[in-house]
Amino acid sequence: MKTKQLKKYPFPILMMAVTFGISLLLPYLSGYLIDNLLASRDTEKLWGWFFITFLTVVTSMGFTFFFCNYNLNRFIVINSRILQNKAIADILHMNPSLFSKKDKGYYYNLCTNSCTSYSEVHEEMYCNLIGNLLYVIALLAVISCTNWIFGIFFLIYGILLAVISLYGSRPLFDMQKDVLTRQDSFLSENRNIIENKLGINALHTEAFFQEEFGKCCSHYTKYVLKYKFWYYVCVYAPTMINKIFGVVYLFIAALLVFRGSVTVGILMMGYQYLESFSEPIATVCNILTRYKSNKIHVDRVDQLSIDAEQESETEKYKTDQEALFLAESFDFYKGSQPDDFLYHIDSLSLKKNGLYVIKGENGSGKSMLLNLMLGNVSPEHSRGIFSLTRDIHDTAFLTYPFFAVNGSFDDNLFGITKNEALLRTLNIDFADKEITNNPINLSYGQQQKLALLRVFGTDQPTLFLDEPLSNLDAETQSQVIDYIKSLKGKKTLLVVMHSDELDDFADGILWINDHKMILNKHVS
Repeated sequence: MKTKQLKKYPFPILMMAVTFGISLLLPYLSGYLIDNLLASRDTEKLWGWFFITFLTVVTSMGFTFFFCNYNLNRFIVINSRILQNKAIADILHMNPSLFSKKDKGYYYNLCTNSCTSYSEVHEEMYCNLIGNLLYVIALLAVISCTNWIFGIFFLIYGILLAVISLYGSRPLFDMQKDVLTRQDSFLSENRNIIENKLGINALHTEAFFQEEFGKCCSHYTKYVLKYKFWYYVCVYAPTMINKIFGVVYLFIAALLVFRGSVTVGILMMGYQYLESFSEPIATVCNILTRYKSNKIHVDRVDQLSIDAEQESETEKYKTDQEALFLAESFDFYKGSQPDDFLYHIDSLSLKKNGLYVIKGENGSGKSMLLNLMLGNVSPEHSRGIFSLTRDIHDTAFLTYPFFAVNGSFDDNLFGITKNEALLRTLNIDFADKEITNNPINLSYGQQQKLALLRVFGTDQPTLFLDEPLSNLDAETQSQVIDYIKSLKGKKTLLVVMHSDELDDFADGILWINDHKMILNKHVS
């Protein structure tokens, strides 16, 4: 996700330049007041000075508030939403096997904190950094023209302040990475408890999860407090330097006034410039520090776009043959270790528009086969021939756990056309119900019916059905079996089942037993 995708606004830079220009004018007016008006006791000129100064202050405040602060924050909010929308789109289209390698807390943090930090860094680098650097240069030029000694003093002060601010904040970068990693775990644990609250209550394990969450909070808090300590050290160190140099400046300026080198008005003008000089330098250093400390957020957002553009694992193994799935002398491993071996296939070919039933004991790898074919599981540690057609990407998958959103029944079809014939086939009598994302107001049978309605209602040419009869009454089971039979020859169907209702009707039965997978028409 490159910054070119973000909206850029040249207007704030112009407004910031105007604001800083006005800020340079105010100390000059103060010096003019002291050196020229007070001594002359000219009331009319005093009223003129008051009017100009008042107008300058009001204009400066207006520009600072509206054009700078408000607009910059407005642009940050807009660009944060742009990044979040792009992040969600990238996550939805990401290779499933690549997505599953990271914890959900990582992605939740990325879509919230990382996108916001990315936008803030972008706007600060684009607007604030440029504006404040120009102000520092302009102020140095003005004060040097007033008195060269003041110019050298300001230059030394600026360099020292920049060095302390930049190098003093270097530990923050590593700390930020630690905090963010702990934050991922904290958010993941938090979401896990909230999402599984009812299951926790059902097992009366509240004390266990509360203790585990307490440990997670303690670890996270320790890292946050350490980071905050160094953060405030870096924040207040420039303030201390500013106060010390303020006293030194008054001493030097007073000596120059005693010698007649400068006037009292110039002394006061320089002191006001000194007060305002530290702020842009601190801002520039803070922006650079924030960029380094938040680079992990920038890297996460950019990496997401790279990951989303990577081709699916199944793309690497695609074939143009008529077989939907082809495997020969194929060993499949869940991981990289030899003891992760799941099963061996001597020779297997699944034709398009065929109906295949997958059988085996619990844990034999039935569901894993479907996930392997879909690309949800990487075959990178497997051996042998493994190939898929492009049709495999046009697949609707009945899987678990069931998920829903807060809304009506139609909302929970997620844009899939509601088929009235399917409603009757599945005996759905709860189409007028409001559904929650828990979803506690739907029975397991109703959840299964809605899940089947979604899958059957798609126009995808390939359907993977993992235990389609679970939690259904006998009548609905019979209706589902008849509907699956009606799709034979029209769609490619892979069905994981324990029962034998489809055995005689299927084109083949894929039997997984004793770490071997064979295709036949009869269950052994």
